[in-house]
Formats: sequence, C-alpha cells, structure tokens
Amino acid sequence: MNGQEFLPRFGLSRKHDYSSNKRGNRDRRGVITVLAAVLMVVMLALVAFAVDLGIIFSAHTDMKRATDAAALAGASALVEGTGEANLRAFEYSVRNPVGVHGLAEDDDDWLANIEALLAQHEDEFETQSGHWDAETHTFVESDQLPSTIRAAAARNDLPLFFARVLGQDKFAVAAESIAQYQPRDIAVVLDFSASMNDDSELKRIDWGGSNRSEVEDSLREIYEDLGAPVYGNMTFAPQYISTTDTTEIKKQLGLLTLQDGVWREVPYPYPSGSWNDYIYYVKTSYNVYRAGYRKSYGYMTLANYWLEKKPTNAQTPDLWKANAQPIGAVKDAFGVFMEYIQAVDTDDRVALVIYNSPSQQALVEHSLTNDFEPLKNTVLHRQAGHYDQYTNIGDGIRYAREELDANGRPGAFKMIAIMTDGIANRPWGLDAREYAKQQAALAEEAGYTVMTISLGTAADTALMQTIADSTDGEHYNVAGGSEVEDYHEELLDAFREIANSRPLILVK
Repeated sequence: MNGQEFLPRFGLSRKHDYSSNKRGNRDRRGVITVLAAVLMVVMLALVAFAVDLGIIFSAHTDMKRATDAAALAGASALVEGTGEANLRAFEYSVRNPVGVHGLAEDDDDWLANIEALLAQHEDEFETQSGHWDAETHTFVESDQLPSTIRAAAARNDLPLFFARVLGQDKFAVAAESIAQYQPRDIAVVLDFSASMNDDSELKRIDWGGSNRSEVEDSLREIYEDLGAPVYGNMTFAPQYISTTDTTEIKKQLGLLTLQDGVWREVPYPYPSGSWNDYIYYVKTSYNVYRAGYRKSYGYMTLANYWLEKKPTNAQTPDLWKANAQPIGAVKDAFGVFMEYIQAVDTDDRVALVIYNSPSQQALVEHSLTNDFEPLKNTVLHRQAGHYDQYTNIGDGIRYAREELDANGRPGAFKMIAIMTDGIANRPWGLDAREYAKQQAALAEEAGYTVMTISLGTAADTALMQTIADSTDGEHYNVAGGSEVEDYHEELLDAFREIANSRPLILVK
C-alpha cells in the first residue's frame, strides 16, 4: 500500500483544515489572561496580608522589648521606692517605641513631664510591685520590701497598611514582662588588722600639727568610750614628770600609795601590760616624743599606749567599745551596707570573713545567712587587731571563696567584697601580694566577682585594683585625708554602691 492509499483509508487527506486549531488557541489565551488576572489579585492580597502580618509581628516584638526594658528599669529602682520604680519603668517604655509611633512623639520635653504623660496613658501602661515565686512561677503583688516588677503595656491604635481596603485600619498589641533582683550570696571580707586604729593615734599628728586637735579629741572620745575610768590622780591632759624613776612617777600619779604603812599599787585594768610598761612606753616612744608628750603621763597617752601597743582583744578586751579610726568608720559602713541589703527583699545572704585570726590567716565569723543581726553584732564587738595584728589579704579571699564554694546556692549571684587599709604582709614565707593575686584568680575561675575597697593612703591600691579588674569587679579608692570625715562618707558611699550592685534577671 502506498502513501496515497494509506491516508484516505484512515479518513485523512493531504490538505488539513487548521482554522479550528486557531480558534482553540485563542480560547486558551483568553482563559489564561483571565486566570492570570485572578491570580494577580490573589498574589497582591497575599502580599498585602504578609506585609500587614509583618507589621503585627514587628509590633509584638517591639512591645515585648519595651516591657522587658520597663521591667528591668523599674526593678533596678525599687531601692528608691515603688513610686520611683513605676516612673522609671514607664520612662523606659517610652524610650522603646512600638512601631513608628511613640507615646511621646509630640513632646520633646516629655521626660520632665513624665508623671503627666503617665497619667495620659494609664490605660496603656501598668506596673505592679511584688515578689516572684520561683516554685510556682507566679507573680505575687506585695508592697512589703518588693523585689520584683511586673510591667504590662497595650496599644489599641496601631495602623495597618493594606488591610484598610477591607475596612480594617488598626490593630491591638499587648505584652507583659516580669523582672526581679537575682538573689546574691555575698562574702564580706573586712580588715581588722592593728593598723585600723592608726588614725586615732598620736603618730597621725602631722609635722605642722594642723590636725593635733582632731587626734587628741579622738583619744578623749576613746577614753570616754571605755567608761572614763579613774586611776590614781591622773588627768586626761598629760602631766610632765621629769624624773625617770618609775616608782617615783607612780607615786606622783597616785598609782602607788601608802596604805597602813604599806605601798600599794592601783591594779592595772587589763590582762596584758602594766603601769611599769606604760611608763617605759611614754619615756621611750618616738611617736609620743614627736607629738610633744615625752615623759607626759595621763589618760591621753594611756589610751594611745593601748591602741598602739596592746590592741588585741586578749590584751585590752574593752577596745571594741572605743570609736577608734578608721575601724569606727568601717563599723558604720558595714551597718549601712546591711541596711541597704535589706532595703528590698531579694533573698540575699551574707557571710562575714575577717583576715585577722589566731592563725594569722583568716576566719569565717559567720557562714552565709539571711539573719543579719548576728553579723552586725559581731562587727560591733571586734576591734583593730582583734586576734592578731597582721594583714592577710590572700587568705581573706581564699576563705571567702571556700565559703561560697561550700554553701553558695546554685542560682545565686556570688560576690566577694573585700576591704583593706594596708599592705599584704602574710602568710609567712610567701610573696603576700602574689598570693593574693593567685587567690583572686581562683575566685575568677569559680565565676565570683570581687569588689575591692582601699581605705586610706597606706592601702595597696594597685593590688586592690588588679584584684577587682581580674574578676570583673569594681575598685573603690577611699583615699580620705587628714580628717576622719574626709573618708567616712566616701567609705559609706562605697559600701552603699556595693550593696546596690544587684544583678537583674527577666523571669517572664
């Protein structure tokens, strides 16, 4: 069968009619055009929806950021009262606008008028003070030493973009955040070396004598703090006695009297020392000589003898009662520190370590506790050189670190606060400064921040700065001056700042 016969057999011819195919193509093109138009509308709607959805999600993110900032700022101000905390929270809410519209966009001076601005937007912003229950993960509103701030904000008038064509031009967004102080475990390390009496001693009188009256007044106060005891016929102002005969000096001072034909000596009041030793001290001490009181006997030089030569509790037990300096300022500052610790209920605990002990190392007087009265009572009843006279800064840090290691809580922020007025001179047989640095390095490895305070011009400020820097801590240099008041307030401020260095955490 040839090709000519094949085509007709199957109803085909060599000449094909293409007109019907052309009409079909035109029909299909029309359908595609209509379909494309419909799909373009759908795509534009999806794009519009995506844009508006992005605006909504962005607003939610902005709102959460704003309430986070507000809660953290408010919690940081709780020590200043709940009123100040609420204003601070609102301030940081304003500083973090939601979308492109801020609450104070029309007021360049809004911060000065923040209370009025808060009143205008009280329906959109709310704060509550209270506590966070870590076990139930709930906020409990309370005005009793609050440690937590809840900040909630809402905006009901944020603009949409494409949804306006559907009659929906605004949307609402809301968020809340809760921030609290992180509980702290703090080891406070205090210097009770013998030099903590130095500013009340005659050796502190400068060469020009400009601070003479201050030092002498301090010695008078110390004598009165000890109960103004009476021994023989001594007076506070030292009495010059030219003779070097000790027995004759005691007779002239009324310390040795004839009773029933027998010479009797007035009992010396403390376990260590004697009238003979005191008289020898006044006759031979360079510090007494330089102050102009050589061979001058009285309660002023007697008090100086106790401070300089018999400072320990075993030697002169009553010296803890005396407001000697700078130990008196340290006691005041520690009291202020404890008051600020308790200004808000943050579940802080404090340990007391002193680097002055019978072993010349350090001593944990109190383990970590939230019962602060015993700590304050202990500090009150300690004196300069209470156990011994030396300065072991390294062991102060070591004992504090070991206390935090042993008794610190896993979720607490752990910190060491250490103070000194002198230079490390213990332990025996080691470079005391290097030993202190090594102990600071171990504290840093454990994740403990060390805050340091250098008190007075004799303190090793370079060492204390190095220790603070190596542990991401702060160093406070309380240089002071010729008068106690020069460093008293500075020391109080340093302890206040450390007490208020509270880490904040967002719990929601």
